[in-house]
Amino acid sequence: MLCRLSPAKLLSLLSLSLCLALFAAACGGDDDSAPAAAPDAPAAVTEPADAMPAAPVLEGASAAPVVQPTIAPVMAPVETKIDRVVFGMSPVSEEYSNPMRLGPPNNIQLNPMYEYLIGMDPQSGAWTPELATRWEVEPDGKNIRFFLQEGVPFQDGWGEMTAKDVKLTFEELAHPEAGHGNSGYMRTALKGVEIINDHELVLDVNEPDAGLLWVISRQEQSILVISKDAYDDLGHSPTLQDEPIPGTGPYQFKERREGEYIRFERIEEPHWRFTPDFPELELRWMSEASTRLASLLTDEIHITNLPEDQIQQAVSDGMAIAKGNAAGQRAFFSFLGVFRTPSTADTRGQLPLLDAPFKYPESPFHDIRVRQALNHAVNRDEINTAFFNGKGELMHINHFHPTRPGWDESWATRYPDAYGYNPQRAMELLAEAGYGPNNPYQINMHLQETRVAGALDVIEGVAGHFRDIGVDVNLISMDAAAFSAGRRSFEFNNDLRFAGTSSHLLMGFRVYSSGHAPRGSGMEIPEIDDLYSTVRVTVDPVKQDQLLRQLGELQIQNYMHIPMLWLPPEAVYNPDFVGGYNFPGSVTGLWTHLELISAAQ
Repeated sequence: MLCRLSPAKLLSLLSLSLCLALFAAACGGDDDSAPAAAPDAPAAVTEPADAMPAAPVLEGASAAPVVQPTIAPVMAPVETKIDRVVFGMSPVSEEYSNPMRLGPPNNIQLNPMYEYLIGMDPQSGAWTPELATRWEVEPDGKNIRFFLQEGVPFQDGWGEMTAKDVKLTFEELAHPEAGHGNSGYMRTALKGVEIINDHELVLDVNEPDAGLLWVISRQEQSILVISKDAYDDLGHSPTLQDEPIPGTGPYQFKERREGEYIRFERIEEPHWRFTPDFPELELRWMSEASTRLASLLTDEIHITNLPEDQIQQAVSDGMAIAKGNAAGQRAFFSFLGVFRTPSTADTRGQLPLLDAPFKYPESPFHDIRVRQALNHAVNRDEINTAFFNGKGELMHINHFHPTRPGWDESWATRYPDAYGYNPQRAMELLAEAGYGPNNPYQINMHLQETRVAGALDVIEGVAGHFRDIGVDVNLISMDAAAFSAGRRSFEFNNDLRFAGTSSHLLMGFRVYSSGHAPRGSGMEIPEIDDLYSTVRVTVDPVKQDQLLRQLGELQIQNYMHIPMLWLPPEAVYNPDFVGGYNFPGSVTGLWTHLELISAAQ
């Protein structure tokens, strides 16, 4: 018999240790208020407003970083006009049936099946209890204790979720062959998992880690709890041809057609936490935005993401917009080529020695004048107006924002001279670096779809800015899986990648601004890697704020990226079938809480 928790028990505030308070404060927030919604769209690039959401923080040492969820348990679905709601989205770069072999954003293909120890409120982006009712961190930061919900069933009759299932999930994520984006991180961070009883377990970590709880939460979409009994019955890690391992989510797997779609069906019994409106949910892989728009207008799909010009067309044809409630999506370009050795797919989970030689010492990106010139070449105001209808907020430095820890007010003041649009200065810098009409600088830019709608247009627009200062741009169209494999193998040495992500500050910095695992997505500068190693184990919020400011200063002085814009995530839907979509829009993978796509009434 399914045991349902009372709202009072589910939503009660939890008592945590001081260390957890420091963890949460260090990882993403600088005030005690709920994250603010994005402001109305400006006409062009604006200076930062207090619009980006702070991560959930604690009022004191004994308060928990949780809020009362803004969704209430639903025991019976409503009437729907369609049985299957279809979300058209950009294809994942690889398909698989084991979430521990994927990782964000690719595990969007399985997310509706699973739940997390630490959930996230769709309205504010703050942490909420999910499969864990509460969690405690020991004062030394090396043990994290989780207390689990009771009576939560796995799909397909695989019994109740207990500590043994959570233990397997952590072990699978840290498996030597795991391809998950956080596997290398978890192998480094996690020493072991101790089961206390069926509903209590302890994580033993190697050292205090200010970002670990974020990785465990729905924010990073890593710890999707799977059934150990079902996994053992399979006898192996499932491949694409197998059905995914059952989870505890409100939807269960129905069918998949590789490269086309994956479908889920609502579980038969009312879900312990929330029952979706639609009997079925389909994620349909559609790379072309124009195809998604046409399919939306002809009722083939019911919700999707589109570039700004097509959003306007869709709205004029009667479609509606669902905006992320705690928007934190950022768009930027990363320089690929400054990697220290060893730099292979097998070593991307380890931090190279700080004095290790570079794999591509001849890469033009080693010249800071080239990186600065490319920054000065980009007219961000023009990009924002042309492709985002002025909705973007200027990003002065990647990852950092006035509402996040480590912010230095001087960065905004210094930005125009250091990074602002100045094509004449860009050409002077390239000339100083030895490039000119008789020896043009050449660069590769990859035409890859990202979570930023209209990414291809942005890439081509920026390529035009580069050509205006005499850069020879080679636009490369590469299969997403091939590009991902090349990036993980460090095959690119003079390549610019357009990225869109919503990760919290520490995670974003680790992935895109350091040589810490998982490597291959950004520059690797020894001084930054050394300092980040200290930041990672610093849980005192005052000390970490100071260290983060130092990290940001190193990043801005070294021109680690081409920062572009903070963008509000938007989904376009057909109001004849869909009533709305309540999602935060501030997490890795962006499209979360898919069970909250509501039916039109």
